[in-house]
Amino acid sequence: MEERNISGYIIIGTGIRYLMHVQEGHELGGDGNVMDNIQRFVRACETHGLHVTERLAILEFGPIVQAIIDSRSAEVNDIKEIEGKLPVVDAAKIRTSATKIRSTLLAEANGLFVHVARDKRFATEKLLKKVPTLMSPGVFDRLPRVAQYDFTEAGRCIAFETPTAAAFHLMRGTEDVLRFFYCSIIKRERRKLMWGPMVDHLRRRRNPPPLVLLNNLDSLRVSFRNPTQHPDKIYDIEEVQDLLNLSIDVVNRMIKYVDPLTSASRDVALEALTSGQAESTESIVVSAVES
Repeated sequence: MEERNISGYIIIGTGIRYLMHVQEGHELGGDGNVMDNIQRFVRACETHGLHVTERLAILEFGPIVQAIIDSRSAEVNDIKEIEGKLPVVDAAKIRTSATKIRSTLLAEANGLFVHVARDKRFATEKLLKKVPTLMSPGVFDRLPRVAQYDFTEAGRCIAFETPTAAAFHLMRGTEDVLRFFYCSIIKRERRKLMWGPMVDHLRRRRNPPPLVLLNNLDSLRVSFRNPTQHPDKIYDIEEVQDLLNLSIDVVNRMIKYVDPLTSASRDVALEALTSGQAESTESIVVSAVES
């Protein structure tokens, strides 16, 4: 996917309109004048994939521009630097060429489509570029790398309205944070790094994490994670935004809880996630039903 500013399409439209109505005596050089409009039009067509229109514009405008350059005694390095007024003959040629090019432009543009991401309960810009701002300050930077990736992808999936894919990333990202959370607290005799056993082990501790957090984690597992992991559930765009809120809430709570831990403990937890103690994704999928 490529991000494009829509100003380029505006340049194409205003440029061809200017050239269709250009008159003798218009300034040749300088910003916004004849040569600048020709140059910007051709470049905008190239940038925005209107290659048939671009080639026709080069064929039509090229000889006209070259004739104007040849009529100058001094060397021309940039056509926008050409001084003088547009001759009557060249003005007529440009108008004729621009009218012809416009027909091709409209025909080619008719086969191109722009897909616009609509704002939802979350602003599109935040979903696409600023997912960390949806969490409590500083939380995203403390997440494991995979969780950061999954929450970023979930934001993009919601922006582009692929809600079931977003749910998959939300649950995967939340589970990765849960593993980090569990390994930050449990230093010895860890259970399998699977959602159900981890939460159950945390519940049985003498000083367990807050009950509201553990209950919310269990609710996510039963109501969302398991149906999402297996082909049991299809989400709509509203439901997955609710799930985003729920996921962010438990992630904020987990990171807030482990934040007072020493950096050494955090390093041990991260190492546990990357040293082979965590099961492979394949084994987790196979045995997910057990959790």
